[in-house]
Amino acid sequence: MDTLTAQEQEIRRLRALNALLRATRNTLDIREVLRSVRDHMHSLVPFDRLGLLVAESRGRYCLIQELVTLDTLTCCPPGSIMPIAGTAIEWVFRELRSHYNGNLAEQREFLEDETLWNDQIRSIVRVPLYSSGDVYGVMTVKSVRVDAFSLEDISLLEEIGLQISGALFAAKHVAELKLHAMTDPLTGIYNRRALHSLTSPQHLTAFLDEFMIEGEWERIESRSVLVIDVDDFKLYNDTYGHAEGDRRLCQLVQTLRYATPAHQLLFRYGGDEFIILLPNASELESHSIASHIRQAAYKTGDHQGVPMSVSIGIHHDVWGDLENMIRKADAAMYDSKKRRADIQTEVGLS
Repeated sequence: MDTLTAQEQEIRRLRALNALLRATRNTLDIREVLRSVRDHMHSLVPFDRLGLLVAESRGRYCLIQELVTLDTLTCCPPGSIMPIAGTAIEWVFRELRSHYNGNLAEQREFLEDETLWNDQIRSIVRVPLYSSGDVYGVMTVKSVRVDAFSLEDISLLEEIGLQISGALFAAKHVAELKLHAMTDPLTGIYNRRALHSLTSPQHLTAFLDEFMIEGEWERIESRSVLVIDVDDFKLYNDTYGHAEGDRRLCQLVQTLRYATPAHQLLFRYGGDEFIILLPNASELESHSIASHIRQAAYKTGDHQGVPMSVSIGIHHDVWGDLENMIRKADAAMYDSKKRRADIQTEVGLS
């Protein structure tokens, strides 16, 4: 009876793997690959959160797609871009093997582990995805239970990784071509070209779909534009050098990501100027986000402990000409910068 049960389990496993291979063979959509893994494998290896992370060609950032099978869990917004340095992804790329942590309560060794713990994750398997012998991505399988995965489970997940690697690599290549044209090489966020493509609600909806960004935006009727500028950035560059200036900008981008967790419409407009688009956000919400950004940026110190000061301009309106909205937000930003400089001058003279 035990032998028969084992045989039945093996047949079930092979059928699921074959079904998964058929489902993913011809797709160029990372989301479809993700859903296929969930649909065909969840009954064999129960999990609560599943992710596919693929690196862009420079190996500095990865594009994240995740889903949950447990309603109480949250996951990264679709289309999120994450730096690889210091993460478990970097470890898997370097070691060329899977990584398993069965109890995040006892061991949190990577940058993202604290966040995963706070998100109720207790066990996580990271499986490498290969193409021509090189690792280009990672499949992450997570559970809210401690020691949720057995050695047999991990072995099966590694087989799944091999099965989906070909289809996922092709989907990665297509996504990468699109992403390169629309992202800033220093910070990994969207660039000016991407921003200027959003000339109508229809174009924005198409952009959200193409880059797999999801949100509750069935009808986009208004938007807020936030223009963010680093105060005295030229002086900072002249004092500490361009390499430290670049690190300063990357620090700000991380601050902007954490300050606007539900929004991935973040753009580098040029130099030290950044823009956030907030579809359907109210004026009050926009000012609240701006306040959060200012406070979070000021708490961000550099290698010398120097805090970061930013000026932010906001323009909220029904959907209109984007260039005009940016000009108005930009003017508001410079007014804010001038008012603060006047106040500092008055304080210095008093």
